[in-house]
Amino acid sequence: MRAWLAVATAAVLLTGCGAAAAPSSHESPPGTVPAAQAQPLRDRALSLAWHLVGELRPPPGTRPVHLQKLPPPLNQPQPPLPTGWVRVTETLQAPAQPESAWTALLTRTPLKGGPLAPGESGVAVLPAPETGIDVAEFGVTLVPLSSRTILIAVHAQTAWLPTRTAAEHLNSAGFRSVTISAQPWRSGVTTRTFTASADIARLTSIINAGVPAPPSVVGGMSCAPLATVYTLRFTPAAAGPSAVVMLGACPQSYSVTVNGKQQPALWDNGKLRTAAGQLVEIRYPLGA
Repeated sequence: MRAWLAVATAAVLLTGCGAAAAPSSHESPPGTVPAAQAQPLRDRALSLAWHLVGELRPPPGTRPVHLQKLPPPLNQPQPPLPTGWVRVTETLQAPAQPESAWTALLTRTPLKGGPLAPGESGVAVLPAPETGIDVAEFGVTLVPLSSRTILIAVHAQTAWLPTRTAAEHLNSAGFRSVTISAQPWRSGVTTRTFTASADIARLTSIINAGVPAPPSVVGGMSCAPLATVYTLRFTPAAAGPSAVVMLGACPQSYSVTVNGKQQPALWDNGKLRTAAGQLVEIRYPLGA
């Protein structure tokens, strides 16, 4: 497992409260691919989340709590998980003071070595912790309940990568042409059709080498719009499938549709935009 990318801490200055928290839970929205393909990755993501939570070593005498009223900040509603994520939470009550609990509590967790102090929440983010898993997050919050009792809230959530479908693999020999439409900012649309097998193979090879882009990650990113929007329409040579690839104004990812059915989005690394721009002879800065 790779080293943790970052450990972010935020002082919370929690006040004493006599209420305990909700029971442990996990959430698992459906994946972005057919169930037969998504389920193994979802199971692995959920297993990793439980493993991260299981690394916590609470003080002796700690027990789960199941009371309804939550102390702040744990009484804030959690936002629903995006598609392709799972979450595991544990809420415990421990006979200890925050000052004495942190060191023993975090020795085996991803937060070890972080600049933690009593009365803080710690969150660590791990990119690509395993093959097929996009990101994992682990967090712990301590809430003093009394001078000798604390509430321990721990959570782990993970996102798995979409699985590319067989339909998304484009066979260059199955297409007789590709039509590229390019619309620069505040300009008319330029459209050209190419029938050379080398041109079609160049484009399909870039698409076939693409990496799936998790919708939950792409949807949360902002972008500076690019100068040119491209649409690539692949026409089948016979009764094969047609394909449409859209490279929009935001450069994070592009969409692939085969026979009218949406396929997993792919990360946009600029290669497909460059190749399309070179074919239609639109010369803009790299990535435009």
